[in-house]
Amino acid sequence: MSIKKILKSVFSSQSAVFRRFAEHYDMVYFGKLHLDDEEHRIVRGITVSTQHVDEQYCVGTVNNFDIILLKRTDTIVQPNSTRSEKYSWILMQLDLHSKYDHPHVFVDGGHHDELFYNALFVKFARLMKVDKALFGENRAFTERFTAYTPPDSLDDLPLIVGGDIGKTMAQHFAHLDFEWFQDRLIVYSTGRMPTKHLLEHMLRAGLWLAEVLDHHGDKKIAAHGGADIHHVEQTG
Repeated sequence: MSIKKILKSVFSSQSAVFRRFAEHYDMVYFGKLHLDDEEHRIVRGITVSTQHVDEQYCVGTVNNFDIILLKRTDTIVQPNSTRSEKYSWILMQLDLHSKYDHPHVFVDGGHHDELFYNALFVKFARLMKVDKALFGENRAFTERFTAYTPPDSLDDLPLIVGGDIGKTMAQHFAHLDFEWFQDRLIVYSTGRMPTKHLLEHMLRAGLWLAEVLDHHGDKKIAAHGGADIHHVEQTG
């Protein structure tokens, strides 16, 4: 079988996984999304770029959360070098319910290489690596994840992923990465083939963490007398 036929077969099998998942959860499958397509929302965050390619684009509502699911590929080139790497992610974005404006957070399970991190800190210069000491004795979380957030948001993060929340992330979702900002949560699976089990696992993680973030957001708003709290951070 030729390489072209093999690639076509792989793409068809991946499409089938996304289509069946979308059908099961009453989502709408659109397929490939073009960057200049104004009809559909572009998922932003740490993987957005001017040349990324989004495919298997699905939208719908599950458990009252609006969700976008897609596969994204991109090639990152090292500045002043011929080195480049191709990356692929499965992204699941959930729109949060709380009116709290979450600061930018990236919780990374170590699924990327140096080239990716170099590009990350160029795009998001205010993101800083959070010292593990900030999470106290929560070794389950710090052994599996590294967190990044702007320096003026350091106090907020341990309130979310400290204690049992961080332990649950480490025990059940360590092969995923997470990002949240403003009113959005993105769940990432990096470099893995899409399967029914993987997509459902991402959905379980997303629905659970979205509830956690909404609860935290509502508590923060209540603590400030019901006023909206806004954080300014570029997210692509």
